[in-house]
Amino acid sequence: MNNTIDDEEQVARILFAPSFICDGKVSPTAFRWEVLPSGHVEDYISVLRNDGNDLAQQSEHFRPRVAGDQRYGYALLPISGIKGLDSEFENRKVEILAKPSTKLANHAGVYVFFDDVKVTALTPVSADIMLIQKELSLLCGEPIPFEGEMATRQK
Repeated sequence: MNNTIDDEEQVARILFAPSFICDGKVSPTAFRWEVLPSGHVEDYISVLRNDGNDLAQQSEHFRPRVAGDQRYGYALLPISGIKGLDSEFENRKVEILAKPSTKLANHAGVYVFFDDVKVTALTPVSADIMLIQKELSLLCGEPIPFEGEMATRQK
C-alpha cells in the first residue's frame, strides 16, 4: 500500500462500546491518547486506511481499554477533514501519516501538535485537546457495527 495518504481517502477508527458511542454517535472519548498496558505512551490516534480490506477481521485482536467495553464497529473519517482541522488555529498542527506494520499494512496515525509540541497520553488534558477530540468525533460518519455477537449487544 502507498505510504502517501491522499485527501480523497478515508480512514476508520475502530470503536468500542459503550465508551466510544453516545446517543448513537461517535463520542470524543473515541479519540483519547492512552498509556497502554505495556507502558507504551501513545503519541498518535490509531486509524486504519479504508482500503477495501475487512476492517472487522483486521481489528479482531484489538482489545478494549475500558472495562466493560466490547469491540463494536468503526466510523469513517475523511482525510481532507482531518487535514483541515488545523486551518483555523495558528498554534495547532494536525498530520496523518501511514504507519504500516507487519500485521496491519493499512495502519495510520493522526498526530496533533500544539505550539510545535506533540500531544501524547502524558499531555495534560486541556480545552485544546478536548476541542480536537470533539472535532474528530464530528468528522465521523455514523458508527458502522460489525456483524456478529459483539455488534448485536449494542443494537
